[in-house]
This record gives sequence, C-alpha cells and structure tokens, in this order.
Amino acid sequence: MSLQSIEEEHYGREMTAIWQLEPGRGVILDQGLPLAVDPGHFDDPTTFAAYVDALRWGALTSADARTLQAPFRSSAAIEAYQLEPLRRALEAPRANLLLADDVGLGKTVEAGLVVQELLLRHRARSVIIVCPAGLVIKWQEEMRDKFGLGFEIVNSNTMRDFRRRFGVHANPFVLFPRVIVSMSWLPSPRAERLLRDVYARADDKRVADRYAFDVVIVDEAHHVAPATPSRGGNDKSRYAVDSQRTVSVRELARRCEHRLFLSATPHNGYTESFTALMEMVDPQRFARGADLDPKALREVAVRRLKKDLPDEGFQLREVHALLFLPSDDESEAYDRLIAFTKRRNAAVKAEKGKRAADLATLILKKRFFSSPAAFASTAQTYLATRLRGDDDIDLPDYDEVLGDEASDEEEGRLEQPELEALRLAQRAQVPLTGKDVADLEWLIDWGWRYASLPDTKLQSLINLIRGQLLTPDGTWLNERLVIFTEYVSTLNWIRDILNAFDLGGDRLAVIEGSTDAEERELIRVRFTENPSKDPVRILIATDAAGEGIDLQTHCHRLVSFDIPFNPNRLEQRIGRIDRYGQTERPQIYHPDPEDKSATSSNYARDTDYLARVARKISRVQEDLGSAGDIIDPDIQRTLGYGNLPARPKLVKGSGEQIIQTAMQGEHSLRRELTSLADRLESSRDRLHLHDRNLRRVLETGLRVSGQPGLIGVVDDDEQADLYALPSGLDRTWTPGLEGLRTRLRPDKPRPITFDGEEAKGRTDIVYTHLGHPLIQRAARELRGQIWTRSNYIHGVSAVVVDGLEQSFVAGVARLVVVGDGGTRLHEEVFLAGTRLTRRQELGVERSEDLLVTALDAEKLTSPAPGVLAGLADVWNAEGADDGGIRQRVADAVASRAQRLRSGIEQDLVKRKTAELERVNEVFARFRQTLAGTLDNAEERKRELEDMLFHEEQRQREKDLIKIRRRLDALAEEQRDERDAVSRRYANLQPHTFVAAVVFALSPADAERLGKNDGN
Repeated sequence: MSLQSIEEEHYGREMTAIWQLEPGRGVILDQGLPLAVDPGHFDDPTTFAAYVDALRWGALTSADARTLQAPFRSSAAIEAYQLEPLRRALEAPRANLLLADDVGLGKTVEAGLVVQELLLRHRARSVIIVCPAGLVIKWQEEMRDKFGLGFEIVNSNTMRDFRRRFGVHANPFVLFPRVIVSMSWLPSPRAERLLRDVYARADDKRVADRYAFDVVIVDEAHHVAPATPSRGGNDKSRYAVDSQRTVSVRELARRCEHRLFLSATPHNGYTESFTALMEMVDPQRFARGADLDPKALREVAVRRLKKDLPDEGFQLREVHALLFLPSDDESEAYDRLIAFTKRRNAAVKAEKGKRAADLATLILKKRFFSSPAAFASTAQTYLATRLRGDDDIDLPDYDEVLGDEASDEEEGRLEQPELEALRLAQRAQVPLTGKDVADLEWLIDWGWRYASLPDTKLQSLINLIRGQLLTPDGTWLNERLVIFTEYVSTLNWIRDILNAFDLGGDRLAVIEGSTDAEERELIRVRFTENPSKDPVRILIATDAAGEGIDLQTHCHRLVSFDIPFNPNRLEQRIGRIDRYGQTERPQIYHPDPEDKSATSSNYARDTDYLARVARKISRVQEDLGSAGDIIDPDIQRTLGYGNLPARPKLVKGSGEQIIQTAMQGEHSLRRELTSLADRLESSRDRLHLHDRNLRRVLETGLRVSGQPGLIGVVDDDEQADLYALPSGLDRTWTPGLEGLRTRLRPDKPRPITFDGEEAKGRTDIVYTHLGHPLIQRAARELRGQIWTRSNYIHGVSAVVVDGLEQSFVAGVARLVVVGDGGTRLHEEVFLAGTRLTRRQELGVERSEDLLVTALDAEKLTSPAPGVLAGLADVWNAEGADDGGIRQRVADAVASRAQRLRSGIEQDLVKRKTAELERVNEVFARFRQTLAGTLDNAEERKRELEDMLFHEEQRQREKDLIKIRRRLDALAEEQRDERDAVSRRYANLQPHTFVAAVVFALSPADAERLGKNDGN
C-alpha cells in the first residue's frame, strides 16, 4: 500500500508498506459530519472554540505569499524592517539571501523568521546552522526560546553522548532534522566523514531527497570568504585563495536548497573574495571571479544601517577620549622600541627580499599599544626564539596578522597567530645585533616592572570606573561597563590590577577565547540581568566576545583599551552595546593622550594617531557604514610596514564600486516598512491571534490530555496576567518546560504570560507565543481529536451569539491542496452551513464574520440543556435524508470547498508562471554576466600575469575554467530549475476534512427554543 501522512509535522510524506506485515495496523474512518448527535455530547463552547483555534493555527501553508505566520510564532519583538528578508524569501522559488544588516539590527531574528516560515509552509524540513564555536549555544537557545525550534549541537563532545545513545554507526546529520555545527569543526575529518554519507544521498539522482539539508544558515559569514594570500608589501594586485573553511562551507551550501548567510561585514576589500562568498549564497546569480550583476546583488543582499531607520529608536552613540598622560618612563621605553625598529628596518632593507622584520616590529608596536604585560610576554618569546636559532616558516602577511584577515575566532588565546608568527619566523629574519638584544632585554625588564602596577592608561581607566560606576563613598551604582582588549595577557593584567584596587571580585567577569561555551553564556546572562539582582558590574573581554554576543541590556558604556588594526573588529566591539534594544546613548571610550602638541613624545603622537583612527571608525557609520577601505592603508603607511600603495580609486561600474554601493545600505525604506507593518497586522487578524485564544488553547489542551491546569500567579510588577505550570506533567509536555528555567535560577521555572506586549523587556517571565512548545503541544492534542474523538471533544457544539439575527448550523472544515510528491501548497479552515429555519446557504463572507463573532468572544454562552436536546432532535430527525439538515450542511461544505479550490488553483498557476519567468530572467542575466567576465578576462590576461603570484594565477585560472564550464552547463541547469518549479505545482490534489459542527443561535431563538422545550 502507498500511504501519505496527514500528521502535522510530516504532512504529505509518502511511504510504501506491506499491510499484512505492519504491527498495530488499523483503519481510522473520516469522522466527517455525524450521522446522529447525542444531546449529552455537546462540547462546551469554550472548549470547542479552543479546538477551532487549534485547527485554524494548524492551517499553515498558504497560496498567498502575503500572509505571514512566523512573526506570531516568535517571542522576539518583531520590527517591520525585520520582515524584509521574510518577504523576499516568500516571493522567490529559493530563499537565497545575504543578510548584511548593520551590527545590532537583529540578523539572528531575521534568519529565524525565514526558517520558521519555510518550515511552516513545508518548503523545508531540515536545517543546519554553521557559526563560530563561541556562538553555538547562543544559536541553540535563541532558536528554542524565540521560535520554539529545537536544534542539536554536533561536535566532538556531543558525538560521544550521541554514540552512547544511538550506537557507533548512527549519524546525527541523518537522525536529527535540525543541527548546529561550528565553523572550526566543520572542516575536521570527523565532520567530513559524517557529512560524506549525507552528501552521497543528496548526489544520488535515484533518491528523492535532492538536498543534504533544506536550509543552511552561516553566521558571521565573512569567516568563510576566501582569504588574501601571504606575500610581500609592494605588489600591486592580489587574488583571494580558497581556505579549507571556504571549501567545506561551499560543499555544504551547494547541497542545500535555501541559503542564509549573515554578516555585518561581508566585504574584506577583494572583489573576487566577495563574489566567492556570493556564489555560496546563490550560484545561479554569482560565480567566483565573475563580474558582479548589480541588480542580482540588490535582490540577494539585505543591507540596512541604523541611520536608515530613524523611527526604530536606535540611540546615537557618543565617542569619548579616555585621556591619559604618558609618563617619562613609558615614553622612554617607546623611544627605545622605535630605535630598535628603525635598526631592524634598515637591516631588512640591506637584505633585499626579506620582509619579516617589518612585521615583527609592527607586532611588537601593536602589543606595546595594548599593555606593558602584552609587550613583555611577546618580546620575551621573540627574543628567546631568535637566540635559540629556530628555523621554520616564513611570516604570514600583514593583513593576516594585523588587518582585514586577522583571525577573529578564538582571539585572546595565549597562542595567537601573532605570537606563533614570531616564534616560527627565524628563516625570514636577519640576525639580531648586540644592541638589538640589549634593547629588547631592557624593554622586557621594563614591561615586567608593570606586572602588578597600572600604567598611566590603566590608571585613567580606573579613574573612569570610580567616576562612573561608584559613588564618592565607594558604593557600587547600578551601572555597567564593558572593557575590550585584543590580548589575553592584557586582559589578565587588567583583571589583576582591578582586583588589587578593590574593583574586582564578584563585581568583575571575564570572557576570552578559551572560556567554555557554557561559562561564557552564564557570564552573559549575569551581565544582562538587572543590576539590582546580580553584583557583576564590569566585563573584560577579548574579541572572542566581539561577535554575536548581546550586552546592551543594562549596559551602555564600552572601553576599547587597545585599538585593533582591523576596523571591522572595532565596529564589532561597539556593536555589542550599540544594537536593537539599547535604551541609552552608547558611550564609547578610546585611549587618547592629553598632550597632542608638536613637542609631545613619540608614544603620545602615535597613540593619538590610533585614537583618531578609532574615532573615525566609531563615527564612520554616519557617513558610509564601512571603514575598512578608508583606514587600512593609513595604518600600514603610518606604523611602518613599508610604502604600501593605497587601494585604487573606485571605478564606476567596477565590482568594487558595485559592492560599496550595496554596502551603503537601502535609504528609501519608509514606504516599504509601512507596507510590511500592514501585512503583519493583516496576518494577525486572519489568524485571530489574541492572548485569550492562546490561553484557552493551552488550558484546554492540558485538560484534554488529562493534565492539571494552570495556576494563577501574582505579578510583583502588577502589570501582567501570569500563570505557573503545574508540577507532575507527563513527559510529552516536558520539552515545553525547558525554556522556563534560566542559568541564574535553574531550580525555579519562570511564570508565563500570553500577552507579548507585557513580556517586552522582561526576563523574569516567558511569553508563550503561537510557536512556543507548550502551545504547539496543546494544539496538537486538540487537532488530534479530528481522528480520535475523546470524552472531552466530540466535534459538536452550540453557542448563543449576541447580535445574531438568523440562527444557523455549519460545518467547520479544513481544505488541504497537495502537489507532486505530497508537497503541501495551501491549507485553510473554513465555515459553511445553512440557516436553521430556512433552506438557505450562508453567504461566504458573512459566515466568516459569524465564526469570529461566535467563537472569538471573551465569554461564550451555551444554550440550556433543553435547547441542546432540541437541536439534537432537529439534526437526528432529518438525518441523512436528501434535503435534511445534515445533507444541506454537507452540500454547503462541498460547494464552498469547490469555490475555494478554483480560486486557489488560479493563484497557484499565477505563482508557478511568475516563478518560471523569474527563473528565465535570473539565468538570462547570469549567462550575460559569465560571458562578459570571459571577454574581460581575455583583455586583462597579460596584465594579470604580470601582477599575480603563481598561487593566485592558479586560483584565477581555476575560476575561469569553472566559469566556462558553468556557461556550457547553464542551459541544462535552467531546464532542471524549471522542471523543479513545474513539479512543485503538478498533480494538484485537494482534500477536504470536516472537523466539527456548530449551532449558532440568536438570543431570540435560544429563548424561544427554551420555552418550547427545544421544539
């Protein structure tokens, strides 16, 4: 037998079974309209209304792309601008998007909305999230708490537990439909081995599953873009080369149908790197090394800056100087370092072709600007390495260590790329002179003298803490501060000094690259808790905390203790507090010397230069939104890394100009935001979403499944209607309880509310939205009554409706339209029936209004028992007779279903036609882009041969070969894509299920029937 699932989570899935061999087989008859009504089995109107709500909310897929569901299945406070990615995803055959909104605009929520809607509409079943290792728990909890979606984290630690539970041969990527993996683990041999099985199935054309995963999300996607290669400083051009991470993510993305890449800083300044990233996002519009189509980029990239959203309440940041006056001791040490670096540069110049000393001196300078502790530890390692005569590898390039390509992940570890570069760099370096060794030994001794003392910059920070976080008598205020540094040695030094000055203890928390993910999340929760409930006031963090962690709740002050040479990293730091939900003006502090005169020390002048760079980056979003191309060449020239040329000026129509234009944001947003807000309200009305509806569904679901009821709770803030979940719920309900406990109070579940407005800004209560596991569990319980009636729900009810003129009886029916392979294309719950007193069908629009009136009321009135008996007699007397009331209701349902089917099929045909036209347009533009790229490549061939190194030439040639192959295969790809669209809308099969019968009585008829004993 071939069977098709009607279960909500698996609707439309098909299987083949040998009936006689299946244990527990049985036939469940369609309940349909009852042949007879038992007067003692009328459902209470409130219970019946909850049942209809559950049916209505289960009708998820719509032929109308304008109807939105995901925003109502989220506890996040959804803003209109966050609906734009969702709109684009619904209007396209595939949801391939680069979410490049400014730091702090809520890209995680935007991605969650798209995934939720795709799952609800049955356009996706499986999801994989790839993110930095420090964010895996954040993603898991955000998806659970904000969208009610469970994800399994897959890494080396969880694999051990997984194998114990499911056996050594089980594969989590096959078993779990939704998983999270870290970027660092994805390229590992174990991950590749597990994914190989999934990829083989997706690549097998004999298997129905065309994709390894339906949706892939890549967070902080700039980490997977190809990196620029390691080489010297005077070359005119570079060409980005694939990294292992790039290859791993590309292999995954090409086997996923929908792709969401998230990054506020997706462009590292190299066009071919950006096109490689965009090819992963949408390979039907972009190709690595190909020209960029500006229209395609506008369609795929979603980029809004805070300044483009003046009505969303984003606070303008204020940038301040953390003023300090360098001591003579510090200035002397810096002068010694300058003398050392000048000698080293001269020695390198004499040794033509050697470049390592330039980078070594830059690293030492960079650490000096951070702290004496960071400098001393680095210089000591460097000197020991040189004196030992280690001979290993060449130094990496400037960008890889200090600029755009500097490693963000795990930044703050003791074993950093910079330190490793110095330790392993002997071959590229010329020998140290006696004077060099003497200066380094003096400088190392100078740095360690500050091991337990603050320098002038740290003393200024201490003064800031005392002035902003404490009262004059030393009492801590309810204020908080974030301090960022690049180096773990600087972090430990600051922590130890603050403890020595009685500014640490339980008031101080630390996050660095080696901080365990669970501990990191606990620290974040403590830091964002109300200051009156948790003592922590200061968070010191390396850039490990700079990506993805939200610190804006109860904190609006941030100090960058050192200035990273990577402008994007500085903006990432600031974005931790300058983001959606910040209620105060962010206060940003950078070190800046008091004396900026011409007679000031070299240390003061160079620190002032870095402070000006920091101010420019901090304010640049008001001008352009991205600082990378403005700042990097300045840093390189000023701080001594040779005479690097600035990047060429933008040429109109060039790839760089197209990218820069896209990254400047979308400026005309007001009309679009109004339209999106209107769509949201229209969808809310259509779904009949009210807090009372949510409450009665949960209460009824608990009762029907034999569980104890909700317990009313007094709100200490006297604002919200709160409820506690009872103890003793059976295990089918326990998944819904997971998000009620917090890391700070794991033994105390939080109360719930059904009003999203009351829950805004509060962490002590939980909003049970439409997608919350508790509501989903209750709704599934009620919808299951369609097939297996219980003593709680019989599918027949009667209600007295104030203001109703004509009494009626109607069937509540569910229409589902399924396409090829069981793809659910549309479903809705509708009402159709007849007047009680006349043989007249209800009007379509009027019947919907009557349903809302009858069942959405706060209090529903049930007719008297005698009236119910009379209604049962009316139904039973005519029974299934031709022209009887049951037959009239059945005819009305069939007639309405036919009209709906006709309209739905027309809508689906229009949608199919639109998608096919869009496929043709996309491929036509892509064909033109690829052909133009090849023409340009021939013209520039000789020029590039002179400019590129062998490694880059190979990569460029590989890209051009791939582009030629793509161009040759494009016709077949277009054919396959058109066939996929056509299949989705082929073999339309409508199914109509009658779920219930409702008698709606006017007050006059209810009174009359009561007086006449129901006659």
